[in-house]
Amino acid sequence: MAGGPLARLRLRGSSGEPSVSEGAAPTGVLALDESSQLAEQLGGLRLTPDQLRVFRQAEGSDTDPWDVLLSMLAMDEQQALAKLAERTGLEYRAEPRLQESSSKFYEIVEPELARQQHIAGLESDGHVMTIATAQPFQPVVFSMLEDELGLPLRIVLSPRAAVANLINRGFEQRGDLVTEIIEEMPLDASAIESVAAGMSSSTDLLSLARQTPVIRLVNMILFEALRRRASDIHVHPQENKLVIRLRVDGMLLDVFTPPMSLAAAISSRLKVMTELDIANRHSPQDGH
Repeated sequence: MAGGPLARLRLRGSSGEPSVSEGAAPTGVLALDESSQLAEQLGGLRLTPDQLRVFRQAEGSDTDPWDVLLSMLAMDEQQALAKLAERTGLEYRAEPRLQESSSKFYEIVEPELARQQHIAGLESDGHVMTIATAQPFQPVVFSMLEDELGLPLRIVLSPRAAVANLINRGFEQRGDLVTEIIEEMPLDASAIESVAAGMSSSTDLLSLARQTPVIRLVNMILFEALRRRASDIHVHPQENKLVIRLRVDGMLLDVFTPPMSLAAAISSRLKVMTELDIANRHSPQDGH
């Protein structure tokens, strides 16, 4: 996992400062064994043995432990999250703002996972991904995200409605990315093909994803194919447009429709990546 061993942030002790210990959880993840102390400090109450047992049982069920704890506290979600941030040293943002640097989160993470776990990408400096969540007690999910993103997480607490808004905006921007890439491309097809021919043949998609428009477009096609676990990618030239199709579970699905003027650019880029002869347009070739 990127970033080496991560710290587990504990509740503020008698000194008033968060205590930190080595652990496998992402920065800011709270352990369930702190639940009794947390409930007392948040709501001014102590969990009864029966309530504590119910809370701990939630870890292995479909019910989120944070939702269980909220139901036991005499405060609303925003108040509880703000108190939790105060007690743990985490940051609380009532109205988090989506930054363009978070795009990697929305390119890699499945929308269904983000919505189900109430997690949204906020920003990244290239070394750490900052996420907003309304459900802080899910260390397994956070660790899985670190593996998928290849970055350690920094956790910010935000209300559920604000996180849902971030998720919707983030994935809408991912859908607009292909259109944005196409609009950035030069109109001269021969110029595009010349640029594509001179590109590196590296297949490290993540490292190339934000480079020239031709490469970004092809990478987006490949990313989508991997995300949907497609067995084939079909590039079908038609009269006025290209149709990019993916074969998923035996079915061909239309996913992108770039303009026909980009056919040579896309074809050339794919040939470069598979070490084919760009000049050969009339006979079948086997790539690597």
